[in-house]
Amino acid sequence: MRKRTWKYTIFIMCLMVVWMGGPPSVYLTSFAGIDPTVNDTWTCKSEKCLNLTRTDPSLLDQFPCDITEIVDGKDQLVFGPSDIEWELDHTSFSVEFDLYCDVGSRQTKKTLLSSIYFAGALSGLILGGYLFDKIGRKKSAIIGTLIAGISLFTGAFCHSYLLLLTLRFFLGVGRYMTTTAMFILSVELVPTRQRNLVNGWASCLWVFGYPVAAGIGYFVPDWNYMFLAASVFYMFTTLSVFFCIESPKFYLINNNEEAAKRAFQALARLNNMELDLEKREISDTGRAQKREQSTRQQLVDFVKFPSLRLECGILMALWFVVAMFYFGFNFGWGKIVPDLYLGYVVAGSGELIAYVLLVPLIAVCGRRRAMMFLFAGSALFFLLAIPDLELGAGWSLNSVSCLVGIVFVSGSFSGVYLWTGEIAPTSHAGLVFCLCSGAARFGSFLGPYIFNNLAPITHRAVPLGGLALIALLCALGSFIMVETGNSTIVLTGADVEERRRNFRYQI
Repeated sequence: MRKRTWKYTIFIMCLMVVWMGGPPSVYLTSFAGIDPTVNDTWTCKSEKCLNLTRTDPSLLDQFPCDITEIVDGKDQLVFGPSDIEWELDHTSFSVEFDLYCDVGSRQTKKTLLSSIYFAGALSGLILGGYLFDKIGRKKSAIIGTLIAGISLFTGAFCHSYLLLLTLRFFLGVGRYMTTTAMFILSVELVPTRQRNLVNGWASCLWVFGYPVAAGIGYFVPDWNYMFLAASVFYMFTTLSVFFCIESPKFYLINNNEEAAKRAFQALARLNNMELDLEKREISDTGRAQKREQSTRQQLVDFVKFPSLRLECGILMALWFVVAMFYFGFNFGWGKIVPDLYLGYVVAGSGELIAYVLLVPLIAVCGRRRAMMFLFAGSALFFLLAIPDLELGAGWSLNSVSCLVGIVFVSGSFSGVYLWTGEIAPTSHAGLVFCLCSGAARFGSFLGPYIFNNLAPITHRAVPLGGLALIALLCALGSFIMVETGNSTIVLTGADVEERRRNFRYQI
């Protein structure tokens, strides 16, 4: 089946709408847990608070986070959630669960609500890495969609920190199962020359989710209802999961030729074509029959084929670093720029620019050169962010450099997604995405701590200088990888070995 039209590609693009539901679910805690500020008003609601403020009326003019006492040698807040009531435009779980003051472990517990999402994502990818290659991309995506949708919906009734932590974990499990499965499926269904376009489209759809996330955070006044609104939007964006066509390559690698033929015929009908495959043998079937598709065989292939190990190892390192950069930025805009909402809007605009420009950049330069350029650009703007230079109106060289740097970081994130989908053989696609995106989850977990917690306790040059050095090492790692822009996706680990033998390094 070689003839494919734009109608076919548009169908694949519709499958990628699942990416648009990402920002409203991932960054929901940034809006639902917004902290009160010194400009917000609070009043007493407990006898303890009323008595203390009668004795010392000046307490009413102070920010509650500054009213502390020493208990067992440690600073403790005098007033807790049961003592005061805030007059806010939006409710916040940060207030409800007493997480807004940087006293004790409160800020760490709040950061954990963001980071636990990526622990769930890692678990989802471990599960998905098995399911993608066992039951298929489509069925795995449906399971992930249901897990994520139920988790978001339950957040509408949550009034417990531990329950919210649990829901964020399972949201990560489900959402990453869904998006990873659908990305693998789309890469396998799209011809080589159009994979770059579909990858750019998926990345742009992710950016289109930012205004939705900001809109939910701004216009929905109750944090529980923010979860409800996000769940409705998420399920809308994942409708295509239930109607998509399974990848014929999945059936072939599992030696199910009849199912592969049915999938080919279903895809042909999208182009108003009829395929008669009743008495035909698909060319890849013979190669697939020489191996047994199982987790054990996948692991044996990693031992047997050094090129498969090398390329997977480098991809895992790239994913770890890019995720650390990307989510460190996106969970830290409240501390980097003077206005949280403006920060997300400007950052989203920067990401959109990155994803739009990445398509022609990859088309002209190829995958390797584009990734080397993007990592070098990230390193440059990390270094520019080090000087402590104020520009006025709350803006600094640091905030401007970070907003420009997110363009390079976002481009590298989109690029590594595409590269992984093309480098991984069909026999190992689920496992390789599991390992790489799993490595990214460790980076995602670490990123918010580096951007939000490390800089205040060290010199500002420590995290930024270290990140610049790591970005340059990633550029070197990209040089070692193979170019995949002009080749079809290989089927097995043996094909990966042959591909690298025929590759010549060029800058």
